[in-house]
Amino acid sequence: MMPNRIDRCLHDLLIGQCSHCVKPPWGINPIVYTTKGGDSFHNWNECTYLSSGQDYAYSQGKNNHPINPIQWSAVQDSKSPCQWCCAIHLAGPDGLKKCKANIDGVWIDALFARAAYEGPKQKTNQILDPKTGLIYFLRNNEVKF
Repeated sequence: MMPNRIDRCLHDLLIGQCSHCVKPPWGINPIVYTTKGGDSFHNWNECTYLSSGQDYAYSQGKNNHPINPIQWSAVQDSKSPCQWCCAIHLAGPDGLKKCKANIDGVWIDALFARAAYEGPKQKTNQILDPKTGLIYFLRNNEVKF
């Protein structure tokens, strides 16, 4: 008779108990991006909020720290999710608004997460395609509510 095997992670802890191996929450990537001086972590290294934070620090005469990839689990307790690139996570599965999105000339059923003001009558809308899990950034005329 074979003994009951208890699955353990590579750190020899029970699955689900290791903060390094825990699966990130919905809408957060396993690898996120952060800087030494920033208060947030980012899903993408080219997040506009991340680059604007870098620009702001530079304008204040502060050092720009390198943007580093890091496991989400390493910053989950010390930094907050970015309001822009983690908008899908922050809204939650039930907080996203149904919409139609024009993806490559085809209107699909999609989910709206957040919009960013880009200028007079111009916004960038963050849209999730629920079928593929892909995130799109679309202009006003490419989204219908």
